[in-house]
Amino acid sequence: MEFIDEILLVKKPQAHLVDSLAEQYSAIAFKFGYFEAQSPCWLYFMRKEGQAAAFEVQFGNISEFKSSLDKLTRSGAQICFLMTSSRAHMLRLEEARGLLSRNFQIGKQKFVLIDIENGRCLKVNFEWDEFQSKMSQPQREGGEGGERPLFREVRRKKIYGKRGEHKQQD
Repeated sequence: MEFIDEILLVKKPQAHLVDSLAEQYSAIAFKFGYFEAQSPCWLYFMRKEGQAAAFEVQFGNISEFKSSLDKLTRSGAQICFLMTSSRAHMLRLEEARGLLSRNFQIGKQKFVLIDIENGRCLKVNFEWDEFQSKMSQPQREGGEGGERPLFREVRRKKIYGKRGEHKQQD
């Protein structure tokens, strides 16, 4: 199982929320070869050869969310995890993603926003990996296996009309 999938399987602890989460996340990180390092992140910053992961927990208001996202982006980690709770009623995961994309230049950093109440997650900046995995798979024709090819080779309908005019399809 992959590192991110293991992190997503962590359930909300009944007591000592932050300490229990920190223990569980560090155990998973050690399992995958990460070691604890110093960072501005509040919960944890783990590093291994050529890769780093940062963890933050946030249940506060919008400015506190911004400061946590700022810490994550400044950490330089390739994978950043932000844990929040839907019980806090402050920001939904989609709003946190909007806050992240509007206010920060994340470059190649990947963010995983996790709601620990219901186990829901939202991945940000993972689109390129999904596209690359689809491109590495052999493409099938429309008749085989029922899948459509990723890119259309030939346009089926001829389009008539000049530039600036209303176009007509055959």
